[in-house]
Amino acid sequence: MTASARLRTLVVADSPAQLVVGNLGAAALSLLSAPIVARAIGPDGRGETAAAIALFFIVPIVLAFGMPLEVRRVAATTDGKAALRSARVFCALSVFLSVPVAIVAWLTLFADFEDSARIVAAVGLALSPLAMSWMCDSSVLIAHLRYRAVLVVRIAYPAIYVSLVLVWWILGLATTATVLAANIAGTAGTFVVALVLTRTSVRGAYRPLGSLSRGAVRYAGSAVAESASSRLDQVLVLPLLGAAQAGMYSVAVTVAAVPLALGQALGASFFPLVARTGGAERAKLKAEAARVGVALALLSTPVLAAASYVGIPIVFGEAFEPAVRVAVVSVIGGGAMLAAYVCSMALAAEGRGVRMTIAQIIALVAGIGLLYLLGPPFGAVGAAAASSVSYLLLLAFLLVSLNVPLGDLRVRTSDFTESVARLLRRV
Repeated sequence: MTASARLRTLVVADSPAQLVVGNLGAAALSLLSAPIVARAIGPDGRGETAAAIALFFIVPIVLAFGMPLEVRRVAATTDGKAALRSARVFCALSVFLSVPVAIVAWLTLFADFEDSARIVAAVGLALSPLAMSWMCDSSVLIAHLRYRAVLVVRIAYPAIYVSLVLVWWILGLATTATVLAANIAGTAGTFVVALVLTRTSVRGAYRPLGSLSRGAVRYAGSAVAESASSRLDQVLVLPLLGAAQAGMYSVAVTVAAVPLALGQALGASFFPLVARTGGAERAKLKAEAARVGVALALLSTPVLAAASYVGIPIVFGEAFEPAVRVAVVSVIGGGAMLAAYVCSMALAAEGRGVRMTIAQIIALVAGIGLLYLLGPPFGAVGAAAASSVSYLLLLAFLLVSLNVPLGDLRVRTSDFTESVARLLRRV
C-alpha cells in the first residue's frame, strides 16, 4: 500500500487515529490561542484566565461525580441510550449545585477580577451542567468506538473558543472577560454538537437514576481527584505566587498537557477490550496497555522538551521567556500523565474505581503539599516540579494497582512501535 493510500485509509477508517487527530487538534488549537491571549492581556491577565478556566474544567467533573465513566462502562456492553437519558437528567439537576459554587467563587477567587470578568467567570461556573452533559455524550461515543464522532466533539470546543479569541484580538477587544466568554461559547457549542451526534432523544427507556448513581460513585473520587490534580494547581498558584508567575506556569502547563491527547486515544482503544474480556486475557491486555503507555511517554517527552526550549520565546514572546524552564520541568509530568491515563482507563474498564480514587488522592495530596513547599521559594519552576513529582507518583501507584506480574510491565522494544501502531489501527 502506498503512503498516500495508507493516509487515506487512516482518514476514512473509524480508528483510534481519529481520536489522536481530535485530541492533538484540540491541543494545537489551545496552543494557538495561548500566545494570542498571552500577548493580548499579559502575564497577569493570563494568570486570571487560567485560574477561571481551570475551575470551568474542575467544577463539572466534581459535580458529575463519576457519571461519565459509569455511562461509558454501561455503554460498552449496551446501546447506552437509557443510561445517557438518565445521566442528562442528573446533569440538569446539578444546576442547583453549580449556581451556589459560582456565587462562592464570585465572593472569593474572582473578587479581585475586573467587574465584567468577574460576572462572566461566575456565569461560566453556573453553566457547568452543559460540560457535564457533553462529557457523558462523549463517553457513549468512545464506548461504541465512534472515534470520528469523538473527534468532532473534541474539536468543537477549541475551534469555537479559538475563533472567537482571534476575532477579539483582531478587533482589539481581547480582555479577561471576552476570553472567558469565548470559552463559555465553546462549551455551549460542544453541548449542542454532542447532543446531535449521540442521537438520543428524551423519549425512550431510562436507566434507574439510583443504580446509575451508585455505579458512578465508584469512579467519583478518582474523577474528582484526577481533575484536581490536572487543574487545581493553576487555581492555587494565582493567590500563592501572584498573577505573573501564574501566567508563566499556565503557559508551561498548556505545553506539557499536549501528550495527554495521545494518552486519551490510547486509553480509549484499550477500554472496551479490557471491559469485554476477563481472566488471563484481561491481565495480558492490562500489561500491554501499561507498557505501550510508558513507551509512548518515553517517545514524546524528549521531543516536547526540545520543542518547548526553542518554541516558547518565539511563539509567546520575550515576556514569557522565563516559562521555558518551567515547561522543561513540566513535560516530565506530562509524560507520566500520558502513561497514567492509559493505566487508569484499564482499571476503569474492570470497574476498579476505588483503586483509581486512592491513587489519585495520594498524588493530589503529594502535589499540593509540594506546591506549597516548593512554590514560594522557587516560583513557577517549583510549582512545575511539584506537579511532575505528583504525576510520577500517580503512575507508579497505578502500575502496581494493575495486579499483573512485574516482569510483564517491563517495556520492550516492540512496545514503542506498538504504541504508534495501535493508535492507527482500524477498528
